[in-house]
Amino acid sequence: MNVNQINAFLSIVETNSFTKAAEKLYVSQSTLSDRLSSLEEELGIRLIQRRSGNKHLSLTEKGIAFLDYAARYVELEKEIDDWKQEKVLPQVKIGAPQSVNTYLFRDFYRQYLDATYHLHVSAHWNRTIYTMINAFHLDIGIVSRPYQSKQVTTVPLLDEPLLIVYDDRFAQYEDMAELNRGDQIYIGWGPAYKEWYHRHWDTTIPARMTLDSPELLMDYLTAPHTWAIVPLCVYQDIAEKNNHIRTLPTKSAVYRRLYVIYQFGQGEARNKKIRNFITDMQTFIREIAAKERCTLPNASIEAADQPLRQHE
Repeated sequence: MNVNQINAFLSIVETNSFTKAAEKLYVSQSTLSDRLSSLEEELGIRLIQRRSGNKHLSLTEKGIAFLDYAARYVELEKEIDDWKQEKVLPQVKIGAPQSVNTYLFRDFYRQYLDATYHLHVSAHWNRTIYTMINAFHLDIGIVSRPYQSKQVTTVPLLDEPLLIVYDDRFAQYEDMAELNRGDQIYIGWGPAYKEWYHRHWDTTIPARMTLDSPELLMDYLTAPHTWAIVPLCVYQDIAEKNNHIRTLPTKSAVYRRLYVIYQFGQGEARNKKIRNFITDMQTFIREIAAKERCTLPNASIEAADQPLRQHE
């Protein structure tokens, strides 16, 4: 299989014509047909139906399924060529919950705009991040819920304070005991938060609304009596945009704990890239901890070097 065969297939699909595809690739129709036939022979499947007298072509079911693989093959071929010519930076693929990407690590990611890595950031659920790390589709993940995995290393990263917030134009609270769960805009922040939460509210009472990330929170705090619990980074962002946002003291400290997860393998160059990125992350976290924006859980940020060394 080679890129000429793949491009022949993709061009035929794109133009729906052997004639137009041959013109696009500057080859004869016989050469184009030979490339497609050799690809099908190598794969052992028919990709395109050819019907005598029918001007329109149609993909087989296998041909439809092969489209995605073909596009990725061409993309990878280009990436490898760029890499050989040193046109691209090494890529670090990181996945995290939307709230981490948007609020907590926004300044951390910004430093990579002029760095020696191309940073690829995506947002996913915790379980999905573990699955993608396990399949090497991500290099590094940040999660709020740890899962057992023999392949994936999970290290406590930071504890971020959670705050009760409300808009004083639409609600007035002086004590946590006044809060009704039926007025809450609820967002889950991980196991430690849920354990604390269940000690203070009757979860059989439905919340006013449940969100999976805080991007819409400001819109919904405008409803009468509404309130929410958010990490410090989210509070700082919404308070900067709305000077009516207020906080209410909690009866006991509550945090969301975040973990960094990764899996070594697929070459020492990739392992070194992961080590260096986590080192940069640790530096950033120490800086925000010094500003009292988070705490280091049981000094685990220092201990996070241990699993890295174990794999060296």
